[in-house]
Amino acid sequence: MSTSAVLVGILAATLILSRWWSWWRAPPSLAKVPGPPAPSLFLGHALDLDRAPIGTRHNKWAREYGPTYRLSGPFWEPRLIVGDPKGLNHVLHNQDFERNASDRVALELFFGRGLFCAEGEEHKKMRKCLNVPFTNQSIQQVSHVSFDLVERLKDKRGQKLEGGSLVFDVTSEIHRLTLDAISMTMFMYDISTSNSDIPTLLHKITDSPAGKLSDIIPSAFASRFPIILRLPSPMKRWCDDLRSSLGAVARNVLSGKEAAGMHAKLLNSLSESEVAPDVAVAQVIGILFAGSEMTANVITECFYEMARNPRIQTRLRTELIEFEVAHGRKPTYEDLANSSLPYLEAVTQETMRTKAVLTELSRPAAKDTVIPLQIPLKGINVYEVEVQARTLIDIPAVDWIRAQGHVLTFGDGPKVCLGRSFALVEFKTVVSTIVRNFTFAEVEGLDLDFYHVGGNTIKPMVRGREQDGAQLPLRVSVVSD
Repeated sequence: MSTSAVLVGILAATLILSRWWSWWRAPPSLAKVPGPPAPSLFLGHALDLDRAPIGTRHNKWAREYGPTYRLSGPFWEPRLIVGDPKGLNHVLHNQDFERNASDRVALELFFGRGLFCAEGEEHKKMRKCLNVPFTNQSIQQVSHVSFDLVERLKDKRGQKLEGGSLVFDVTSEIHRLTLDAISMTMFMYDISTSNSDIPTLLHKITDSPAGKLSDIIPSAFASRFPIILRLPSPMKRWCDDLRSSLGAVARNVLSGKEAAGMHAKLLNSLSESEVAPDVAVAQVIGILFAGSEMTANVITECFYEMARNPRIQTRLRTELIEFEVAHGRKPTYEDLANSSLPYLEAVTQETMRTKAVLTELSRPAAKDTVIPLQIPLKGINVYEVEVQARTLIDIPAVDWIRAQGHVLTFGDGPKVCLGRSFALVEFKTVVSTIVRNFTFAEVEGLDLDFYHVGGNTIKPMVRGREQDGAQLPLRVSVVSD
């Protein structure tokens, strides 16, 4: 028997024993938490969840078991699903719940030590430095970039349509726009006009399909043995290449090179704080991913809802036209930031409330603790759940939208998204300009589902054509004034 086979056997036995020990030590109250039976003895609910369209499983389970229930991860790992408002608030604001350790290790190995893998004082220090580029003043100073980019997209799309209508995938153009917006404002780099491999690498990382058995089992091992993540893999190679490419961009800007019409808000802040070059690159990658990928996904989902609800689309367009007539101009940054268009603001808030950018928020318990509940566990009059250290608490996307007016799209607590104001203004800029000038309609005969893909993101796929990858085909027409 080979040494590698023996090593795999030892790791598997260790993992199974540790999972069994965690299951055996589970507090009585956690054992009493209701939940669906696991479809797989060794994989629990993991494979089923990753392969199902987003929301289909959790919606069903929440109706059946209430907002707080229990699932099984690979190798009997207990997972507590929390959709209870009081429980959510407790988990997201309490220092006893940190980001998943294996996720932090993976982010550091792949991208470098940045904000998304830091905790405690290190996280506070990094966040303080990174807050500077995302103040309202900084966002206003760079807002012209998003306006220019969306005008460029509007003109390009108008030329393609020539007054008619076409069916095409709206995701690619929006992803390129948000990628350009974050790169041209935060580190003075125009990806569209370069021959950079950055867009291709990001596409490979974020569009890699989930739900494969070959990914779930290694992930289960990596959660207990993070050293496995150092082994060669396509994902690691893509991330290494991305770090190398962005490192070259960062060095050019930090050396004093400038470009007209662009800004380096992020790199300037990192330079003034005397951040080490490798840490600066890690921060750039994190901001680039969050600032482009997440925003683009929510914008495209908004267009999808517009296509499904023509009445909302028409009402928003009417408000935008009436604003132009009343003021003799298009909306400015100040108009968008100050909510001068009430219906646009309503569309924005409802999109943020109902369209998650991540499939879930995971927070393992750092120590034995108790989670208070507003709604008792279904079937028993219990308003709290005891959890032991390392128990994984999952807040699935479907549970973020239960309470009207409460938005968890950007997270909450000390780790709330620092670029949320930038994202909101960019969202309003793109949606207001595109909806003012174009109409969206569903394509007859095509049904769409949303799936968990690489980077823990959510993207649309055509039902029955999932093998073609993420896409959102819509019929787009020019608005005739």
